[in-house]
Amino acid sequence: MSRKKKRKIFDCIEYLSVEAPLEKVDFLEDKQSKYIREYVKNKEYSIVGTERRHGFSQGDVNRQWAAIVKLIRDKRVDGVVVANMAAVSNSVPDAFYKVGQIIDAGGIIVTVDEGRLDMNIRRNCNDGEE
Repeated sequence: MSRKKKRKIFDCIEYLSVEAPLEKVDFLEDKQSKYIREYVKNKEYSIVGTERRHGFSQGDVNRQWAAIVKLIRDKRVDGVVVANMAAVSNSVPDAFYKVGQIIDAGGIIVTVDEGRLDMNIRRNCNDGEE
C-alpha cells in the first residue's frame, strides 16, 4: 500500500490588475481571474478572496497591497497570487519591495508567469553573521 503525502493548501488572495481603458478593465480582469484560477487548479494554492485594481492608480495599488500584507500578518491568508509582477509594480525595485513585504509578513507570493517567488533571504540576517 502506498500512502499519498498530503500537501499543505495555501489560502491565497487573487490580485487582479490590468492597465487598459476603463470600459475594458472589468472584462480584462475577469479574463485574468480565469487565467489565475486555471493555474492554481492543480496546485497547492486555494483562492479564498479577490482584490481588483479597477483601473486605479499605482498609489491605490500600493494601498491595496498593504491591506493584503496586513491580512497575511494577521494570519487570515497565507499569500497572494498574481498573473505577473508587472501587473502590480511599476519598476524592478518596486517588484522586489513588494515581494519582500509579503515574505517579511510570513506569506508566499505566486505569479502565474514566474511561479512562486522567493528572495532567498534568511529571516535573522541582521546579526552580522553568515
